[in-house]
Amino acid sequence: MTLTIGTAAAKPGEIVYGEYVLVQHPVGGTDVAPVVIAQGQEDGPVFWITAGIHGIEHAGIQVIHKLITPELVKQMRGTIVAIPALNPAGLRTLNRQAYYHDGDPNRLFPDGRLSTSTDPDHAPISALEQAYGRIFEDIKNSASFYFDLHCMSNGSLSFIFRDRILYRKGDEAARKRAAEVSAKMDEMAQAYGHTVTADFAVEKYINEKLHRATTAAVSMLVGIPALTAELSSPYTPAPEVVNAGVAGLRNVMRWGGMLGGEMEPITGIKVVDPGFATHRRSVARVTQACIVHHLKEPGDLVKVGDPLVEMRDAWGRSLGVLHSEYDGFVISRPSGILYYPGESTVLLAIRDEEPRIGEYPETYFD
Repeated sequence: MTLTIGTAAAKPGEIVYGEYVLVQHPVGGTDVAPVVIAQGQEDGPVFWITAGIHGIEHAGIQVIHKLITPELVKQMRGTIVAIPALNPAGLRTLNRQAYYHDGDPNRLFPDGRLSTSTDPDHAPISALEQAYGRIFEDIKNSASFYFDLHCMSNGSLSFIFRDRILYRKGDEAARKRAAEVSAKMDEMAQAYGHTVTADFAVEKYINEKLHRATTAAVSMLVGIPALTAELSSPYTPAPEVVNAGVAGLRNVMRWGGMLGGEMEPITGIKVVDPGFATHRRSVARVTQACIVHHLKEPGDLVKVGDPLVEMRDAWGRSLGVLHSEYDGFVISRPSGILYYPGESTVLLAIRDEEPRIGEYPETYFD
């Protein structure tokens, strides 16, 4: 298959390397993203994998490095396109976002709406958003399925965030496509083999601009199965998490017909299945300024009424215990133990009773 991304042009049976120009700097020079294309000798699916859109999330970079090897290319059919560093500015400076875009870089993929602003003072989209728009078009034109690799917080589970798929009300073809894509995403998540949870309910999903995240835009606007993998802690990766991520992606390749052999067991990490579908919710919000002692670990199953955290003052005196309002399991805990009133101390996966596909809000395209 003929495929060129940036300066990298695929060659059957080889790994090729190139660069993708993202942003030109006013004082000279450019920010470029590294591109790796690995292609088997036989035609097959095109598997896109990206990482590093948040500059403190590093495990995905190592997963890509360890996945794409000459040995893999000899065994595979089809093509892998990998961009290990979607946000080189953030990675260089160890910041979540790029210094030339004021905002979360993972909210810059297209949203399906046309800009209708006639305000001459309305700022155009940033250079980084323009770059991601070009990458989105490359994914749209070539990908069979897609993974974006992230990290959550210190000690969190390694898990999948599974986007909801939205479609226009009254568009039966779009509803049918959404259902088909959703089913493939479930299959792909099962093949990956890590813990799975959905993102927020639809209204909050839109309010948080999560529909403009990489995988959400690709799955909703293009109909390509796409998943976000959260590879536990930011900064220095844990080897067992990286190895589990590599094994999971090889299993996805098997699911997609790119690689033979039996599915690999996922070892070295916790994999949690509470027996019901879940979505995330930030819980156990402290009632006063305090120091928190967590009573549950990431991966622990919880029931309504279970103690989650104990609040203490600076001297260690107990200020009370916060209990779970939900059945589910602990995904992660924010970094640190010092909290101000109202701050959440635990991220839970709780029972999800909303459908995995749904209609855009009625005024979304107005």
